[in-house]
Amino acid sequence: METVRRPIGIWVIVILESLNVAFAILDIVLGSRMSGGDLERLTQADPVARLLVFGWAGCVAVAAISLFMLRRRGWALMMLLVGIALLFHLATWWNDPAKTPWISMGVNVVTAFYLNSAGVRQLFLRHHEVTRISIGGRDSQ
Repeated sequence: METVRRPIGIWVIVILESLNVAFAILDIVLGSRMSGGDLERLTQADPVARLLVFGWAGCVAVAAISLFMLRRRGWALMMLLVGIALLFHLATWWNDPAKTPWISMGVNVVTAFYLNSAGVRQLFLRHHEVTRISIGGRDSQ
């Protein structure tokens, strides 16, 4: 079995997003403010929001595990989740800057840069072999 060496970017992404998930869950369960936002108050007022955050945390955990296993779908799922999270953070900042989860937002910005770094992205590119077709010229004779 061939061992693939994971670039540092994969480790950084998995660790940062695991911390992000842990902080969100601690904010909800313990009422802490580790993510730097108002998540605890929002989820206490609305049980649907609480379920959404737990579902979101589960999706991020699945994406992190899949990414660590070097699955292309894990990379794509993590890209999608980080993009949606950044959109949510920017919308929160736009509406009420005091309630912006700055720590979580910062983690997602760093994660987005690492997901798009050359070392990480290269692992998930698909290389297709295409035969060369020559029209006219010297090769057609």
